[in-house]
Amino acid sequence: MKKLIQSFFALINSTILIFILFSCVSNPKTENTKIEEKTVEPKISTITLTFTGDIMAHTNVTRMKDFSLIYKDILDITQNDDVTFANFETPVVDDQEYENWPNFNAKNAYALAAMDAGFDAFTLSNNHTNDQGLKGIWATRDFFASQKENGIYSVGLKYEENGDYTYQIIEKNGFTILFMGVTEIYNSSRYIEWFDTTDRSEATRAKFIERVKKMREEHPCDLFVLAFHCNEPEYVIPVTDKRKAYYHQLVDAGVDVVWANHPHVMQEWEVIKSKENPNEQKVIMYSVGNLISGQRSKRNYENPAASREYTGESILMQLKFKKTVTKSKDEAKTDDITISAEKPKVVILTNHTEGPVGKYDSLIKKLDENFIESLPSELDKTYYKKRLELCNEITGKTIWK
Repeated sequence: MKKLIQSFFALINSTILIFILFSCVSNPKTENTKIEEKTVEPKISTITLTFTGDIMAHTNVTRMKDFSLIYKDILDITQNDDVTFANFETPVVDDQEYENWPNFNAKNAYALAAMDAGFDAFTLSNNHTNDQGLKGIWATRDFFASQKENGIYSVGLKYEENGDYTYQIIEKNGFTILFMGVTEIYNSSRYIEWFDTTDRSEATRAKFIERVKKMREEHPCDLFVLAFHCNEPEYVIPVTDKRKAYYHQLVDAGVDVVWANHPHVMQEWEVIKSKENPNEQKVIMYSVGNLISGQRSKRNYENPAASREYTGESILMQLKFKKTVTKSKDEAKTDDITISAEKPKVVILTNHTEGPVGKYDSLIKKLDENFIESLPSELDKTYYKKRLELCNEITGKTIWK
C-alpha cells in the first residue's frame, strides 16, 4: 500500500514538472503576432524653399564693381534654405558688353554673383529672353546649363526649335520637385520657338492647363513649382478676378506653387488650404516685384505712394514643407505619403542706394525698422517709413477649398 501511494505521488510530480517545462517553451505563433503588430516609425523630411523677384540688369546695378554686395543683407536667408528661386530677366552673353533697357545683356559674372549668394533655381523665360536674339538665347541657356554640376537649375530655354516645354527635377532632402517656367509675354516675336511660351487666349490657356495636368502625371513629384511670367499691366497692384480664376485652375491641375512675375511691383498672394487636410496647402504669388533693378531711379520724397515707387520693393516668400512617409506593412500596398506646410514667411525687401543713382552701389535691404533707423538722413527715414506702411497694406489671404 505504501509503495502504491508513493507511485501515485511520483506520477503527480512528473505531471507538474512536464507542465512547467512546457509552459517555458516559446510559442512561435505568439512571437509572430507580436512582430506583426510592431509599428513602423514614419520617415519625416523637411524642405525650405525661398521665392524672390526679378533680377534686372539696369546700368545702376551692372556698373557696380562688386556684385556680391547686392545680396549681402539677405545672405542669412538665401544661404540657409534648401532652394532659392529667382527670375533672371536678362540674357547672358559674356563676349558682349553690358546693355541697359530696352535690350538687356549681362556677363557671366553678374549671374555667378547671384549663384554665389545662394540662388539655386532660375526661370529664364520672360519678355527680355530674346533681347540679344538667338545668340543670346543659346548663350544664356548654355551658361546656366553649365552650372548644373554646381547645383544650379534653370528652365525656360529649349535645345531644339519648337521643342516641348522644358523642366527640371530637383531632388533635395527626400523631396522631388518638378520645376517649370513659362512666359505669356515677349517684347519681340523673334525666335520665340526657342523658349517656353503660352498666351492669354482662352483656347491656349485651356491647352496649357491640360499640359500641366500631363506634366504632373508624367513626372510624379512631391511639389510642382510653376514660374509664370504673366502678360499683365506693369506697375498695377490690384489683381483681376479673371487672372485669379486662371491661376486657381492651374493649382487644380496639379501645381503646388504658382510663382508669378512681370508687373514689377508687389501684389497680393494666396494660401489655399484643404478642408479635408488643413496641413496641406498650395500657394499663389501673383507678383513678388523687383528683387534688384533700376526702375526706381530716384526716390520721390514728395509722393512716396506714386506708382513707380513700388518698383523699388519686393517680397521674399519662404515656404517650409514636411513630408511624412509611413511604410506599408503590406507589400501589395503603397506607402502613405503626406505633405504638410507651415505658414509662409514673408520679408519685405527694398532697393536702396546711399546716394545718387550711378554714384553709389544699388543694394537689396530688408525694409524694416532696423534698416530705417540706420539711415543718417531724416528725409530718407520719413520716405522709407511711408514705403513700409504702404507695402504692409499688400497682404495675403487664406482660401479654404
